[in-house]
Amino acid sequence: MLKKSSSFDEFLVATILADIFDPSGSDDIDYVSKKIVDGLDAQGMIKSIDLDNEKEIAA
Repeated sequence: MLKKSSSFDEFLVATILADIFDPSGSDDIDYVSKKIVDGLDAQGMIKSIDLDNEKEIAA
C-alpha cells in the first residue's frame, strides 16, 4: 500500500532543497524554484527538457 506524503513532508523537502541550492534565503518563490531545479539538474537527479514549441509547455 502506498502512503501519500503529507503537506508537512512536502514542505520539509522543499525547505531542505531551498537551503541546499539557494543559501541566500530569498523569498521569491520563482527564483528559489529555479535554483532548486537547476541544482537538481546539475547533480543529475533530474533531466532538463528543451522544448522548441510553446504549445509543448504544459499550462
